Amino acid sequence: MNQNHRALWSCAMAAALLLTACGKTNAGSGSSGSMSGSSGTSSAQTQTSAWKTGLGVVTEATDQDRAGKIELAAAAVLLDGEGKLESVLLDELEVSVSADSTGHVTLPTDWRTKRQKGDDYPLAEVSSLKKGWAEQADAFASYLIGMTPEQVSMLKVDKDGKPTGADLLSGCTIAVDRYRDAVTRACANARALGAAKGDRAALGIEAVNGTSDITATDDKDVNAQVDVSIVALTTDADRRVTSAIADMAEPALTVVSDGGVTAPDLVKTKLELGEDYGMRGASALGKEWYEHSEGFCDALKGKTRTEIAGLSGGDADLKALCTIDITDLQKAALDALS
Repeated sequence: MNQNHRALWSCAMAAALLLTACGKTNAGSGSSGSMSGSSGTSSAQTQTSAWKTGLGVVTEATDQDRAGKIELAAAAVLLDGEGKLESVLLDELEVSVSADSTGHVTLPTDWRTKRQKGDDYPLAEVSSLKKGWAEQADAFASYLIGMTPEQVSMLKVDKDGKPTGADLLSGCTIAVDRYRDAVTRACANARALGAAKGDRAALGIEAVNGTSDITATDDKDVNAQVDVSIVALTTDADRRVTSAIADMAEPALTVVSDGGVTAPDLVKTKLELGEDYGMRGASALGKEWYEHSEGFCDALKGKTRTEIAGLSGGDADLKALCTIDITDLQKAALDALS
């Protein structure tokens, strides 16, 4: 089932890239001309409008008998005025769930991402490079700098998703297909949100247990769920936020009374759901979730980590823009800035 999902995703992304390429052919040359100083607009203004921030999330859920896994890869990207990658940061969350014949579910006790685990994620000791996950993921991210989204999407991997090029293999031997796809999706989603030359991309993830029951019965299945808040930022030389994108995902595995586990066919984030998330009618502001998210992100711009830590959902200015619970989104933003 996992291979089929990847095949469908590859087809969809190929189509998206073709559309993106068609729409940006003239824009790229125009931006280049403006940045060379040929237009009346100031260079700083042109750079600010042309540089784009993107967040990409790829979630895969698999099941086998009485066990299942959720793997969520996220990428924060900054594209320069020519549409090439200037900055990339990656992270990944793995959640494994199992159940016994009575329907009792065993959930993780550690909800940290691979980057957050650091040395607690035991890759370095078994790696031929003797490098940990973050070192190898950062090596992959560095390899992508200067590439176009199309070049990233065409990066070849072997049947296990691992790199095939010698240059990349010298710093990264882990499977990168999911990270490649997350970066490609981030590029497709990228928008001009205030980032400029000299900024850097940052990424924060806050994952919490979203499961209410731990034993399935004949009358009620268990949804073994993880609630994931993801924030992509760009920061300037003073570590102030220049742009932000906030998203959430709620992937879940279904467990039945005999312990059988079933994975969903497709997991969409709240931003990907858009109007289909269905919050507008219940919102005091009459806004959909993505609009509340945009309000939260507007409140982050120009702030330092200390100032973001002082934000409160009860602040009048923030409540005028966003009334969703910002607790975990705020933690993700702080993590991105740590």
